[in-house]
Amino acid sequence: MVSKLFTRGFLGLAVAALAALALAQSARAITPTGWRLTPAGTTTTITNGPGLAGPWGEAISPDGSSVLVTSSGTAARFETVERFNVGSLNRTGLVSYDGNLGDSVFYGIAYSPDGQRAWASGGGQGVVHAYDVTGQGLVETGQIQAGFFPSGLAYGQTPRGDRIYVADNLGAPPFTTGSYEDPPGHTVKVIDPASGLVTATIDLGAALDPLGVAFDRQGTKAYVTQWAGRSVAVIDTATQQKTSEIQLSPIAQPFQADHPSAIAANPARDEVYTANANSDTVSVIDTRTDRLASTIDVGLVTGGPKGSIPDGLGVSPDGRRLYVALAGENAVAVVDVTRRRTIGFIPTGWYPADVKVTPNGENLIVVNTNGSGAGPNRCGGVLNPLPPGSCEGDQYVGSMIRGSVERIPVPSQGQLQQWTLQVRDNNRTHGGADPKPGWLNGIRHVIYVIKENRTYDQVFGSLPAGNGDPEINLFGDDSAPNHRELARRFTLLDNNFVDAEVSADGHPWSVQGVATDYVDKTWPFDYASAFYRSYNSEFVPLDQQFPSEPLASDPTVPRPMAAATAGYIWDDAYDHGVSFRDYGEGTPWDDPTNCTSHAVYSDLTRLSSRFGQHVDPDFPGWNLGCSDHAVREPEWEREFDQFVADGNLPGLEIVYFPNDHNAGTSPGRATPQSYMADNDLALGRMVDAVSHSPYWRSTAIIVLEDDAQDGPDHVDAHRAPALVISPYTQTGRVDSTHYDTASALGTLEDLLGLAPMSSFDARANRMWPSFRRHPNMRPYDAIMPTVIPFDDPGYPRNGQGSPMAEESARMDFSKPDAAPEGLLSEAVWKSVRGAGSQMPAPRHTSRGGPIADEDDD
Repeated sequence: MVSKLFTRGFLGLAVAALAALALAQSARAITPTGWRLTPAGTTTTITNGPGLAGPWGEAISPDGSSVLVTSSGTAARFETVERFNVGSLNRTGLVSYDGNLGDSVFYGIAYSPDGQRAWASGGGQGVVHAYDVTGQGLVETGQIQAGFFPSGLAYGQTPRGDRIYVADNLGAPPFTTGSYEDPPGHTVKVIDPASGLVTATIDLGAALDPLGVAFDRQGTKAYVTQWAGRSVAVIDTATQQKTSEIQLSPIAQPFQADHPSAIAANPARDEVYTANANSDTVSVIDTRTDRLASTIDVGLVTGGPKGSIPDGLGVSPDGRRLYVALAGENAVAVVDVTRRRTIGFIPTGWYPADVKVTPNGENLIVVNTNGSGAGPNRCGGVLNPLPPGSCEGDQYVGSMIRGSVERIPVPSQGQLQQWTLQVRDNNRTHGGADPKPGWLNGIRHVIYVIKENRTYDQVFGSLPAGNGDPEINLFGDDSAPNHRELARRFTLLDNNFVDAEVSADGHPWSVQGVATDYVDKTWPFDYASAFYRSYNSEFVPLDQQFPSEPLASDPTVPRPMAAATAGYIWDDAYDHGVSFRDYGEGTPWDDPTNCTSHAVYSDLTRLSSRFGQHVDPDFPGWNLGCSDHAVREPEWEREFDQFVADGNLPGLEIVYFPNDHNAGTSPGRATPQSYMADNDLALGRMVDAVSHSPYWRSTAIIVLEDDAQDGPDHVDAHRAPALVISPYTQTGRVDSTHYDTASALGTLEDLLGLAPMSSFDARANRMWPSFRRHPNMRPYDAIMPTVIPFDDPGYPRNGQGSPMAEESARMDFSKPDAAPEGLLSEAVWKSVRGAGSQMPAPRHTSRGGPIADEDDD
């Protein structure tokens, strides 16, 4: 049943919106990447109740007075359709959908020509929602069954009368193939808005995840972006048949136009434009000939690594300007349509997903998926109401981030030049990253350790040297002695942030330096109880990958939809002749009853067997039934000892130690502290082995969490522990430089002579301040935790009476993040602090609110 909030009078809503209204130029927030946010114009968000939970699409009313916004970008919990007044940015309408009950809204939104009706795509619910738009609010009047995962939609006046075309992104419900990949869609539904009936289903042929829809200005053709195909399907609206497929880039040049997502028609010219999210380009289609007319580079750095992520389009009423939302740059690109070139950039909030121009041509309306970020979550993960004065509001990073609506006056040329300089300064495009010091040339090996879901304060909060909060430190010297001693002995990084919200985007960030628009748009639908889509951002079987999604450096190698065009860190190593070995990352979920299957493999690009045996077949990937210290680390160490004996240690090793994730208080399972001790001892023994080997001087071990979703942090919900372990970092110092996931990758790449994979690792701060010229060769001796690690005799287990045992028993730990992370975080807290414990009251710090701006950025 749909949960609706029908707005009869909007004084309260207007007050809520106005309370959140902020002049953008006063913002001093930065994103986890370290890029400043200085949104132009005026911005509003919603701070209480449902609203702007990750906006994706927008539609401006024909009279220009209001804008409709669809939101489903954070954990698919309370998804919404909202109406805002363009002049005041007051919210004047709201319909809310409870994702946990199976309700949904996604991406597509359109007004009727008279502005009195509207329609929104229903995503996982499989419907198109119909609304009346009145002076009293926004009221849902019906739901039209519209296939599987309706996405982009458009309203057009066609030879058959007014019609709504909606793209079915999926071809069947998720999980129906028994695979990790969702069945891709290949149809468009045609809806008669007068009757509310589906009058036709148009088959597009190959199943390529259609996403965006637009009509030409005459209404005789419809154009549909093939998200997985680097192409656009053309439909004759009179015959309601597909007539052609326009290829936007050759198979050998995927960077020309990869992941066409948004699409828009020019109201004054016979042209249609697509935003190619993976390629930082816009394709221009001549609608008279249905041929590709031009490809325009809209990236912030021309010719640089990709990452601008164009994913929204707006065209001026006179057809002379095209505005492109660049989600990766927190900016809008301004394109001169006649000259086919980008002429400037406008700063926005975090992750602009769409942009439209008001009918009078005076203002841009931008919707930003992440607004100004998360800020502290000192009560991290707690969703249940708590006593006054303890924790208020949702503090789970997967759903606490609110988006924003931004109104920007169309700039003069002088203003555009100023804003362009601001965007370039915000995003650190000047000068590039600091070069690697020459005295680090002796480091020829990097061991890259990826772990799961902890925050800085959970592990390091009580270390007096760093910016921690001891009141929310859960894993101390009893369960995490090696993590904490490594931080003391080497370098404590107390200002490190993950670039992801959850594991579904955390692993892509960790191994490719970016999360694609596909990942960002779809991960929330695997994080609601309804499970609208499958978890397919890590391992995907070869038969579920797309030949039309080739790897940039080798068009014969397919990749999953979640993968960046440049591929993964192992592809970077392969392309640069650096030897590599993978231990558990990017492999299928393992059988929980078998930790030594001798059959671990991967189908991801250069990890596949056609390129040699780069995956250790005896190292389990995700599997909480397999111990980090008793199974994974010994298998890694067995191979390491052989590499030492043979003198052929790979240049890059990628090692997955996932058990700091833990299984909450599930009865019979190890306690969270025991799981942490297991993970901690594995890391300690790895460092012990390397530091007592002849490879110690030439090796750096980089350790990070894929995300920080499972607990509290008093600085920001994205702050996480990280370690850089080498004789050159054994300093005992604190390094408070702003680092992020991309910093770890950039540092790794520079040490091994690899190229940046994206704009993020290209510009990220390198971790050179953590190093010093003269190495300290003192070896490290692993510490045995006093909490017995999981899989050792007598390790502590949760009982039936453990706090929240009943809730934890219902959780699914068969894959990352299948458990409800908010409840899991609460169970972990109560397991360590006691059933009756409460999170400490929030407190302000020097880095509170959105991540505070810093002088050294």
